[in-house]
Parts: sequence; structure tokens; C-alpha cells
Amino acid sequence: MSDQQEAGLWEHRVRFDQAARGMAVDLVADEDRRAVIARAFGMIGLNRLDAHVETRSLPGGKPVVRVSLTLTGEVTQECGVTLEPFSHPISGTLEIDCIEKQRVTGEIAEIGSREFTLDDLDEPDVIENGQIDLGQYVIEALGEAYDPFARKPGAVFEEPEADEAPSPFAVLAQLKRDE
Repeated sequence: MSDQQEAGLWEHRVRFDQAARGMAVDLVADEDRRAVIARAFGMIGLNRLDAHVETRSLPGGKPVVRVSLTLTGEVTQECGVTLEPFSHPISGTLEIDCIEKQRVTGEIAEIGSREFTLDDLDEPDVIENGQIDLGQYVIEALGEAYDPFARKPGAVFEEPEADEAPSPFAVLAQLKRDE
């Protein structure tokens, strides 16, 4: 695979207007795509990666598309405790709103006099080219669901017993006795 394919990890673009009308898409990563993603995340292997994505237009004055995603898969990675490889299922969800860039430019001037609420903390993603990259959101959901330090079932970290260092006074006392 080329460097450009690795940089994007997974692209699956849909037109903004098509997504606004509502759609459901099932994305399944093939073996090559899973290998690229596994390498990028530092996994031993990504045995399966599937996503169900739905889009719909949100009511209101401006066209906003909500992307809802459910992710399932299976990962092989090193145990964070034993360093042994193990496979385990992975799952996650993501919900994100998207708005086209030309719809946002007029709103920037209003921000100075506006009072913000908690709803404003999660601003929509700004779409610049008229296309929403669903693959990018699958990778984002995987990043949120993946634990790079997962533990193999039953693995327990036991702190090694520390050798007690002698106190400085004990060392001095020993030196005095040796003289």
C-alpha cells in the first residue's frame, strides 16, 4: 500500500446532500485495510472490523447531518501485563454532526456577542469538499474503543517485592565495625 493510503487509513466518502437525505451503510474492512489500520494502531492484528453507519438530516434552520456509527471487530494485541499476544472483541459507537463550510462562514461574526451553553461544546465537523468521509469516523470510533494496554483475561499485575535498601545509618555502622 502507498503512503497516501496509509495516511488516510480508510476512506469512504459520501456526498453531503445524499447523507442529508438519510442513508444506512455497512462498511467491512478487507484484509489489506485491516493490516494498514493494525500497523497504525500498533496492534499485532486486526482480525475483523465492521461498522454500521446511518446518516440523517437534523431539523433546524441550517442543514446539519448527524452520522451515527456502531463499530464491532476483533483485535490481536500484546497483553499490557504479561506481554503475551491475545485476541479479544472490540466495539464502540460514535455520533457526530456535520455541516458544510459555506454554511458556517456567516455565523463566525455572531460568536462575539453570543452566550455559550453546554450544547455548544460539541460543534459540528465542518465539511469542506461537499463529501463526508465515513471511513474517517470509523477510525475515530476505533481509536476511542481501542485500549493499547488491554489485559489478557485473568492477567493480574503483581508488583515485585522491592529489596529494602539499608538505611544510611546502618551503612555507617557497618563501616565502623569493619575498621
